Amino acid sequence: MTYQQSSEPWSQAACRAKPLGPAHFAHTIPLRRPRPQRNCNTEHGSLFDFILVHVPPPIHLDHPRPFSMLTVQIERYPYVGMLYVGRIHSGILRVGDVLCTLDAEGQKVGEGKVKKIFARKGLDRIEKDAAGAGEIVSVAGVKNAVMLVQMEGWGEEGPKPLPVRYQRPLTDLQYRYTSKPTLAGTSGSKLTSQLIREHIYMEAGTNVALRLPSPVSESLELCGNGVLHLGVLLEMLREGFELAVGPPKAVMIPDPDAEGRMLEPIEECTVLVRGEYAGAVVQKLTIRKGEMVSYETDEEGWVKVVMDIPARGLIGYMAGEFGNDVHGQGTINHIFKAYMPYRGAIDTGRNGALISMAAGETSGYALAPLQARGTMFVGPGEQVYPGMIIGESSKPLDLHLNPCVKKQLTNIRSVIADDKIVLSPPRAMSLEEMLAYVGDDELVEVTPGRVRLRKVGGKRRR
Repeated sequence: MTYQQSSEPWSQAACRAKPLGPAHFAHTIPLRRPRPQRNCNTEHGSLFDFILVHVPPPIHLDHPRPFSMLTVQIERYPYVGMLYVGRIHSGILRVGDVLCTLDAEGQKVGEGKVKKIFARKGLDRIEKDAAGAGEIVSVAGVKNAVMLVQMEGWGEEGPKPLPVRYQRPLTDLQYRYTSKPTLAGTSGSKLTSQLIREHIYMEAGTNVALRLPSPVSESLELCGNGVLHLGVLLEMLREGFELAVGPPKAVMIPDPDAEGRMLEPIEECTVLVRGEYAGAVVQKLTIRKGEMVSYETDEEGWVKVVMDIPARGLIGYMAGEFGNDVHGQGTINHIFKAYMPYRGAIDTGRNGALISMAAGETSGYALAPLQARGTMFVGPGEQVYPGMIIGESSKPLDLHLNPCVKKQLTNIRSVIADDKIVLSPPRAMSLEEMLAYVGDDELVEVTPGRVRLRKVGGKRRR
């Protein structure tokens, strides 16, 4: 199309030199034509005039019918409150109109009067008195609006809900206030469950993908679309908050066809990897209850594998294990497919944990002999407390260790010099990696300064 090259002066000069017609815009000037001097007029008037003459106007816009709009985004404006953003499906909206709000099933959930109507011009909000079908606007003055409709003019049947499809939440996390007695309040200032709950409910008002079931005592369950979605919310909560998070779990629903049977979310996982690493990836995904759908190869040695796998099977694999299996030469993508019967427990084969049994500051003198017990998560000079996980054991059992032992200073001199302490660098994990790593009897502590792992109530795996 010519308008794809409208930044080139020669294309605009050619538009003015030849008569405008469909054939002219269907067959454009070759891309490799030499460029003349940039002294031509750069206006697009000829192209716009052609569009107005030959392109028909939208025919699906229904202005005579009553107003209806589907909300696609919720924003917060400090002066007028919540803004519901969407494209007007039918009718004309004016300031002062009384609207009825419907939920996703079409049930009335409230009503309100339109206070403000905003449109966008670039990045700026422009206030308007009225807007018609086809315009994208932000409406202020109503609450809990999935769909906005006008109160009158629909006849006896009333308004019908617009077609809308919401994806069910796939993953849930359990939040609770941090209860560690040693380091509470050292990084953040907002520690109580009330402050955390108020902030989460405020965030859920604009984040339509979050679901908040009824709270249970001091904890709060959050449902969202995957670990990444909930991890972004956790990163926002790190600004002044201290809280603990349980392991992510897939959201199960009861099977309507079989009483007592549960359904779990199944995702379609597509892996593109080098041929020499495809076997390890397929083996790991099969252990996590994955079923192969297709296996394709090309002449350059790349393999495309498509598998159906439970959403809970990908939680611990995508964080870092996949990158090690493919040596950085592969990509993995997944998308929700359907709810299917529960496929059974998944054994990821994770070893036990190294747990601190003392409070204080770690020392290189104490960590040096402990390296033989497993992989360390902490280095020297870090604060620990009883119950905090400081590493992963090389065996399936949990081990309680003391990483705070200091070398005793005496006036006894030794002829033999002390051995030089050599420490391996600790394993550093991001927030998403910790959420994928944490076990059922463990918690992730999220603070502004650090992210830690700890046991729940001092439980010990045997």
